Amino acid sequence: MRATKPGRKAASAFTMVELLMSTVVLAVLMITCVTAVDAVRRSVTSVRAKAQQFREARQAFELITRTLSQATLNTYWDYYYDSTGSNEAPTKEAVAPSAYIRQSELQFQLGRAAVLMGGGATPEKNPGHAVFFQAPLGLTQGTGSLGNLLNARGFAIQFGDDAANRPPFFVDHEIPVRHRYRLIEYRPPAERTVALAGNAIYTHPADWFRQNLDTSTRVVADNIILLVLSPRVSEEDARVAKKPAYSLAPQYTYNSLDVDNTTPEVEKVSISKITGEAVQGTQHLLPPFVTVTMVALDEVSGARWAEKNGNEPVDILQQAGAPFTEAAAYADDLAAVEAWLDGQKLHYETFSTTVALRNARWDARAF
Repeated sequence: MRATKPGRKAASAFTMVELLMSTVVLAVLMITCVTAVDAVRRSVTSVRAKAQQFREARQAFELITRTLSQATLNTYWDYYYDSTGSNEAPTKEAVAPSAYIRQSELQFQLGRAAVLMGGGATPEKNPGHAVFFQAPLGLTQGTGSLGNLLNARGFAIQFGDDAANRPPFFVDHEIPVRHRYRLIEYRPPAERTVALAGNAIYTHPADWFRQNLDTSTRVVADNIILLVLSPRVSEEDARVAKKPAYSLAPQYTYNSLDVDNTTPEVEKVSISKITGEAVQGTQHLLPPFVTVTMVALDEVSGARWAEKNGNEPVDILQQAGAPFTEAAAYADDLAAVEAWLDGQKLHYETFSTTVALRNARWDARAF
């Protein structure tokens, strides 16, 4: 047996207990790391799936806001004759014009979709609001895009099946049609043709947006169940006027032909007996801002909804107790809709933003 040299320590070794302890600690660390990585993976997968589910809705929302921001009235100033109610002078006698006022041949109209769309529109099939206007988008039927050529545009929600938009082989394989709420876009070409009314405001000023509404619309996105539109003024104008910003359209109704959106039946210009000036209010003015809110379901929830209701429309706003008829109750109505959707176990996404209408020549005195 060899003796250990003086001054040299014996080689140390781990005991069994120390090996077991280190193994346990290493196992705990590995489990923690794997758990964290799995949580991150599931989170990324969930976010990615959610983004993909609502990608079509997000694109639809961007289309609405981008197009709405380009709305125009091409307002100009001209004489006004009280006897004819227009800029046309009386033919029987020479009279001085009554006033010098804003004029426009175009129109911006926003309100309940079930009212504006006419025909078979109902609160069940067309929940929420619709908007119709003109914008320099340059869409034509034959040549595609022609710069700033004027186009009519409109957006609304409509319930129905997809029979008209299905490829022929779907029918051959007997795949059932899908009944969904959808965002539709009214987009006739600028020119008037035999098949399409084109920008019909010049020939049908009272109901131009109802001309060929069925044949001049396209589906933008499925499973869009609500569209809410609220014309507003800037916070600065609201502060100066000491009114809420939504007071511009307290009932979500705006018609650029009207002088007062609180009493939309008033359409004629009045001449002040005190000052002799024309009282136009908001007539021939675009709202400076519009708050756009859209609620979308994912496809799984849309399919479950259709199956539950037998492919029939439901009065969503009545069911949720959220009529969206008073702009002052906007936040409460939206919260009620979201709470109702949560109660129905439906997966939804709410999109909301305030759009500035860049062609608005807003006069704060109108507010």
